Amino acid sequence: MLGVIHADTVEPRHFTEEDIRLLQLVADRTALAIDHAHLYQAEQSARIAAEDASRMKDEFLATVSHELRTPLNAIVGWSGMLRAGRLDQPTSKRAMEIIDRNARAQTQLIDDMLDVSRIITGKLRVHTGSVDLLLVIESAIDAIRPAINSKSITLDLSADPEVEPVLGDPDRLQQVIWNLLSNAVKFTPANGHIDVRLQRSGAEAEIVVRDTGQGISEAFLPYVFDRFRQADGAITRQHGGLGLGLAIARHLVELHGGSIKAQSDGEGKGSTFTVKLLMRPRPVQAPEREKVEQT
Repeated sequence: MLGVIHADTVEPRHFTEEDIRLLQLVADRTALAIDHAHLYQAEQSARIAAEDASRMKDEFLATVSHELRTPLNAIVGWSGMLRAGRLDQPTSKRAMEIIDRNARAQTQLIDDMLDVSRIITGKLRVHTGSVDLLLVIESAIDAIRPAINSKSITLDLSADPEVEPVLGDPDRLQQVIWNLLSNAVKFTPANGHIDVRLQRSGAEAEIVVRDTGQGISEAFLPYVFDRFRQADGAITRQHGGLGLGLAIARHLVELHGGSIKAQSDGEGKGSTFTVKLLMRPRPVQAPEREKVEQT
């Protein structure tokens, strides 16, 4: 039922069959008009959504082309100079470092695209076991340390000793933390600050990554974990990367039965990302029985 049509008469009388047929006709035509209006609205919304999706994918492909070409240009250029033998020893060493850094950057880009492809096709898997989250966080920090030092960013880590292990894939959980840290370093200016906390919240372990960086606008906050969506393509190209890290992090956390959320007071006011995972209680050891010597 879409609604009700109510009919009155000025003077009391019985409605005839013809009156009822007329009212039924009016009701049918009105319902049809309402249905058409709903269908038109749905079609308009679907068309706008399709156009937005197409635009986002076009922007993403343009970003991919730019991001893959940038390290490739550096690799080809410096390897060509090395092959020509025109570089002295210090410059050759610097050239090898540049080639290695850009090759690693390109590998990370390709790994992110492969992960997104596995997510879309449902082929991304995790291998679970008991995981000490503090060790995972420390490994992620060690991996991102060169980028932290290059921007003179201060990073503080605090851990609650009451946090128990979780059931998960240590490599994938380290990837989640690395993505959050990489994002924080990318958008935090030089001499900024990043705070990482591991704390207990009831039966869950919380990993909180807070930075003093660029922050997230209120309008974009609901879409921060979406694939192929960027708040500002120019900013993303300025800082590098494909903008897939947070989408991958969310999927990995959800595969572990956890949750992830983003908070920000607005642009220029930093960001906070919180990951929650269900802890796995440590087994309780039974007290040893006293040995009784028989005489």
